[in-house]
Amino acid sequence: MNRNYILIDDSIERVTIPDFFDRIAYIAHNCYQVETKEHDKNIAFIMRLINNGHLAMMEHYRFVIKVDKEYYDEVFSIGDPFLTLKKIDDEYYISYSVRPLIEHRNDERYYKLILSLPADVKKEIFSIDDLSLYPLIDDLKGGDELFYYTYHLITDRGVTHEIVRHRLCSFAQESTRYCNYTKNKFSNSLTFIKPIDYEEKKEIYDNYYHVCTETYFDLIESGSAPEIARSVLPNSLKASIMVTCSIKEWKYIFDLRTSTHAHPDIRRVMNKVRDDMSKRGLI
Repeated sequence: MNRNYILIDDSIERVTIPDFFDRIAYIAHNCYQVETKEHDKNIAFIMRLINNGHLAMMEHYRFVIKVDKEYYDEVFSIGDPFLTLKKIDDEYYISYSVRPLIEHRNDERYYKLILSLPADVKKEIFSIDDLSLYPLIDDLKGGDELFYYTYHLITDRGVTHEIVRHRLCSFAQESTRYCNYTKNKFSNSLTFIKPIDYEEKKEIYDNYYHVCTETYFDLIESGSAPEIARSVLPNSLKASIMVTCSIKEWKYIFDLRTSTHAHPDIRRVMNKVRDDMSKRGLI
């Protein structure tokens, strides 16, 4: 068995898949590093996640609707942390994922939110064919808290330990419990993010990565499961993570994580996300 390791730079990419099922499947598959499937298979996959109670992935797609004041006040009284409500210029808006709708599908206060979902989402998840109730909103000035964006980050596990501390976000991270890096799909290799000072201390790093790789492969070949062998994997191991949060929360993350007081690695990757959002006119 080949015992290789690969060094790469960190990278970022915005996830813009418009279809609900295809986007959620793409994000959820990141945890197991599974290739994207066809649309029908993605629907079946999402329904399995829901039936098994794995609802965290549903948080990665948000719908924004404009409602009347009466319903706004009714939903406000619920106090559900998965619902974001905002009044803008005497108009009332609600941002939500399907997670709370599934968890409270028998609570009639959520029913109008279900009715406002796209037809295919209503039909597949809730078996409802009724016409839409409140209009879906794609963009809105002053709606930083309502609109959520997903970025796919390739960084190291030291950085992801810091990212997941942000509580108003949703995450889907590559799992070292289930990913077996000795397999062909991972090029029979461990992959590390190149440290900032790698060129200055190349020999030290290369020796260490060689030892990590040898030890991990030895454990797997001796019968250890990936979830046990992962104990020897370092912080610089490549980690693929999907991060979803509102524009408001992204701005808060940038304030903290692009500061000169932040760790150089997270500052580097968050500068890339901030620059991309700025270039797109999102912030």
